[in-house]
Amino acid sequence: MKSILKLCSATIFISTLFLTSCGDDKPDAKSMDEIRNEEGIPVQVEEVKYQPFNKYLTFFSKLTGIKEATKGSIVGGKIEKINASVGDYVREKQIIVEFDTYNPGVQYEQAKSAYENLKKNYERVKALLEAGETSQANYDAIETQYIVAKRNYESVRQMLFIEAPFDGILVDMKVNVGDNVKGDVPLFTVSQTNKMRSKIWVSEKEISQFKKGMKAITEYNGQQFIGKVVEISLAMDPAKQAFFVEVEFDNPKGIIKSGVTNEIRILTYEKANAVIIQRSLVNNDEKGSYVFVVENNKAVKRYITNGNESGLFYEVSNGLKVGDMLVVKGASQLEDGSKVNVIQ
Repeated sequence: MKSILKLCSATIFISTLFLTSCGDDKPDAKSMDEIRNEEGIPVQVEEVKYQPFNKYLTFFSKLTGIKEATKGSIVGGKIEKINASVGDYVREKQIIVEFDTYNPGVQYEQAKSAYENLKKNYERVKALLEAGETSQANYDAIETQYIVAKRNYESVRQMLFIEAPFDGILVDMKVNVGDNVKGDVPLFTVSQTNKMRSKIWVSEKEISQFKKGMKAITEYNGQQFIGKVVEISLAMDPAKQAFFVEVEFDNPKGIIKSGVTNEIRILTYEKANAVIIQRSLVNNDEKGSYVFVVENNKAVKRYITNGNESGLFYEVSNGLKVGDMLVVKGASQLEDGSKVNVIQ
């Protein structure tokens, strides 16, 4: 029995020595830095190609008819009649709102009566002059009285019978029949909506980017409307501390409604063949902005100059060329000259 135990102990001892010696021969695991030095830092690249580049400036602004005016009451009084509804097409000088003519402050009836009587007298004296039965001096005196009475009547009438200022669409009616309104109160608005205009306010830094004729885009009710810049201010507005830029859109079917506030984009720069990269790929150091490209399986640090930028993208004016392999993933681990392993 003792012999058997000795044999087993010897066998275990030998096995232990063998396993230990085998473990000593196993190579140490490689570090991540060693793997990267041997195989290269994994990166993804994209070939630089020409792309179209557009830069828009976006604003929110109110759109109104190309010609628009709001008529108000000159004197106070009761609204007797309204002769058109919102959405109607009205003609210049068409009477839209009528006030009560029995207004003691206006004396409409007196002015009307005086005008009608002098008109009859004027026409009678004019006929007598043509027949040689009255003097020129008598005719001139009657004519002067008639002209004064006519102007007085027309002035009073305009206070009570409010006319459309020009042909257009009645886009707003602010009063109702029976309302008693004070003087200088807005009554209605007429607009020519075949074309729409918007006045955009821009900063001193932005104004230099605008030129007449630039393309403008807006969308309303799911439809896109293409317009253009038609006017640019030359002086800063002292109250707003900004410059205005006016844009105009065709609106032949009247789809865009006057008074709506809408997003308007203006194309301030475009280039058909540009080198464009994502803003997130650009790094900076004390020498400037740079990206990494791959040349001969090595990372090369390229300093770039950006021309314009729009949203998430830069237009590169110098430092990159078509055909360069731009690193788009893995650049944070790179240094100039790092060995890289391009992966798909």
